[in-house]
Amino acid sequence: MEKTARETTSLETGVRLTGFQVFDLATGKAVNTPKAYGKSIKTSDLPDGIARFFPFGVTYDEPADPISGGANSEAPATRTGLPPDVLLPMLESMREDIAEIREALAQVHMRMVGGSLLIIYEADWERAREGLKWLEEADEDEDEDDEENEDEDEDEKRVGPPYLVKLIDFAHTKVVPGIGPDEGVLKGVDTVLTLLDGRIEQTKAVIASTEAAPAS
Repeated sequence: MEKTARETTSLETGVRLTGFQVFDLATGKAVNTPKAYGKSIKTSDLPDGIARFFPFGVTYDEPADPISGGANSEAPATRTGLPPDVLLPMLESMREDIAEIREALAQVHMRMVGGSLLIIYEADWERAREGLKWLEEADEDEDEDDEENEDEDEDEKRVGPPYLVKLIDFAHTKVVPGIGPDEGVLKGVDTVLTLLDGRIEQTKAVIASTEAAPAS
């Protein structure tokens, strides 16, 4: 494990991308980026890796459908990714959650080997938007106890959070009272926060450029 850390981004940054998948909206299948990618890149490539995991989806106007007579301005022009205006609040909320994990880790005297952050997010545009609304309502502590007489179809469409962040793979963790928190783990989480900050700024820039672009 130490050899792998020296040969990858782990030693310098506390982080290595261990492979990930993004959903292909066109085929309905996952696009896999293997572990080999994370082992092959340098520290300077980490922002590109984050961009690959959180790609931008864009919209375009299709010609009028001869059957419906309408245009579809919400069809994905790219195979993967969320629209920037949907991705931005998701990234910002995700960053807040990871910052809370970092705060908790800083209070525990331990040594962790091989821990990981698991991040899963909704790739379907409409469900992602619904999930963001759910988050807003949860933050406002709005009570929505309208679960009476829900049928199975409604239960299947139940809205929840648009993403999930979990700390996993921490089986090789020891509590060491008096030694202090694991600085290597904190370093890794700080790197993740910095990478998210970078992607957030990129997303804001895309939104700003889109808003400033003249209508064609």
